[in-house]
Amino acid sequence: MLDFQKLSATYQQALLRQVVPFWLKNSRDERCGGYFDILSTTGESIEGDKFVTQQAQQVWAFAWLYNAIDGQPTWLEHARHGASFLNQFAHNDTLNCYAQLDRRGRAVVPSFDVIPDSMTVMAYAQLHRATGQDEWAMLAKQVFSTLLQRRAAARTEQINTIGGLRQVRHLGETGAVLKTVLEIKPLVDEETWKQNIELVLHELLHEFMDRRTDTLRESILPEGAFINTPEGRRLNVGLTFQTASYLLDFYAESALLKSGSVINTNRKLGMQVVTWCLHLCEQAWDETHAGLNQFVDLKQQPFIFPDWQQKWAWIQVEALTALIKGYVYTRNPDCLKWFKRIHDYTFQHFPDPKQSGWHIVIDQHVQPILSAKAIPAVGCFSLIRCLAETGQLLAKCEPAPAKRTGISLNS
Repeated sequence: MLDFQKLSATYQQALLRQVVPFWLKNSRDERCGGYFDILSTTGESIEGDKFVTQQAQQVWAFAWLYNAIDGQPTWLEHARHGASFLNQFAHNDTLNCYAQLDRRGRAVVPSFDVIPDSMTVMAYAQLHRATGQDEWAMLAKQVFSTLLQRRAAARTEQINTIGGLRQVRHLGETGAVLKTVLEIKPLVDEETWKQNIELVLHELLHEFMDRRTDTLRESILPEGAFINTPEGRRLNVGLTFQTASYLLDFYAESALLKSGSVINTNRKLGMQVVTWCLHLCEQAWDETHAGLNQFVDLKQQPFIFPDWQQKWAWIQVEALTALIKGYVYTRNPDCLKWFKRIHDYTFQHFPDPKQSGWHIVIDQHVQPILSAKAIPAVGCFSLIRCLAETGQLLAKCEPAPAKRTGISLNS
């Protein structure tokens, strides 16, 4: 049987002794504001631009740590530092966010989706929760309103366009909007929140979900039409687990509001999401070298993506968080079986034994592929959020009845 308390301590130590110190020590740009988005294995900054998504995610992560884990002033001050940079440079006069800035904050690339906007809303909302300052609540609501307008206009255009170029919708954007709607709830009226949560749930459960295979597709055409190309058949393992985790957050919150218990209310959604997760574990697990691959082909056709078998730390921890949530909310013992397998692999290979921080990605021979621990595509968001959430959930776990589990863990 799993020793939940011992596991919880393992996750807390990884978070507070390895991951958080790396970012606090190395990511802050004292000269120009904000954070460095590219950091070497030893923490040195690598010259490059700043990406609004990564900047906002780091603000959110440290404000959230302050709110949810332990109100350490250093964490809040770190979040404030990045939020000031966002407020000054991340969006234009109409509060549409840019995708990319230079080091000094000048816009260099516009945003082609609302992911930077979503993360910026989340950052402002968490900072308001931490500080109680109305400035951050106002910014969160204003950027959120602009985000909704942009998204509604883009969706209408896609649906009304007949012929012409292919217009693809991506799971990453819809998942980000789901998380944003969950985060903004305390700041908007009930009707606005209900309308938007229902819309994003419909997109995920009726458009991105492939009913034949009961899984979430990475890319779809408007209204959920299938794209029979390698990109259209590709399942993004990390994004699927991340979205599943957000859906389980919604499930837990809605259950608590209705009955005070997360066990029996709205059980269909919880069971459905857990089914996705377990099926994806079976599809993505590398039986030869272990670890979760980053892509799966929906029709099990040969891949043309040379990096499909790379093992990314953020994917493993997103899976761990979704699985432990799945166990807590549904008591499905298979969640623990896969949790143990992925945990063993993750904690054996990703923590850097020589330096603070974790390796980003390793190859099939468990060797780091990059001499970096932060890149524009991957920052601290998943590591901090998932290690913290998983540690918290493990501390609250109780074992399933003995007849349903036979799992042991040596860690």
